Amino acid sequence: MTTAIEVFYDFRSPYAYFASHRLRGDAIVRRGYDWRWCPVSIDVLLNLQTGREPWAAYVDPLPGPKRAHLIADVRRLAAYHRLPLRAPKPPRPNSVPALCLACLLDDRERQGFSFAVFDALWQEQQDISTPEVLRACLSRAGVGSDLLDAAFDDAARAGLAEATRQAYACGVFGVPSFVVGDEVFFGSDRLDLLLWKIES
Repeated sequence: MTTAIEVFYDFRSPYAYFASHRLRGDAIVRRGYDWRWCPVSIDVLLNLQTGREPWAAYVDPLPGPKRAHLIADVRRLAAYHRLPLRAPKPPRPNSVPALCLACLLDDRERQGFSFAVFDALWQEQQDISTPEVLRACLSRAGVGSDLLDAAFDDAARAGLAEATRQAYACGVFGVPSFVVGDEVFFGSDRLDLLLWKIES
C-alpha cells in the first residue's frame, strides 16, 4: 500500500516554494509516495496560536533581527537549490484566493495548480490574488476554470479557515508541514528526515 503524506502549505511561504520544487524532482517522485496537497492559511495558523479570531488583522510575529535573518536565509536557500527567486509583488501577497481555489479543486488537479501558483508568485512576480493570474495557473496545470469565481466567495474563505483549524488541531502550526500518520515534520529542511523515517 502506498504511503500517504499530507503536505500543508501556503503559497506565501518561500520555504513551501522550495519544498514544492523538491517534490517535483525525480529523486523524490520515483519513490512513489502519495503526496496529498493540503492548503492552509499561515495567517489563520498564527492567529489560532495566539487565541485570536481566524481572520484577525495580521500581526508580524518576527522581531527585526529574525526577519532580516529569514530574508538572508531564503536567498541562500534559493542559491543552494539553484532555484529562481524574485521578490513577490506586492511585497506581502494576498494568497487567500489562490488557497481557496486550491481547496476547491480535487486531489488530482490540486498539485499541478499549486506548482503553477508557486512559480507565478516566486519566479514571475505575478499577483496571485487576481482572477487573471489564477486562470492562467489553472490553464498551465491543465485544469478548467469552472471553480474560479467560487474561490472569491465568503463560503470558500470559510472553508479555508475550517481546513486550517482542522490542521492546527492535528498539530500543524506552520508551513510547510508534512504529516504521516500522527507525526508532523515542520519545514522544507525536514523532508530528508521524513523520508528516512518512513523508509527505515
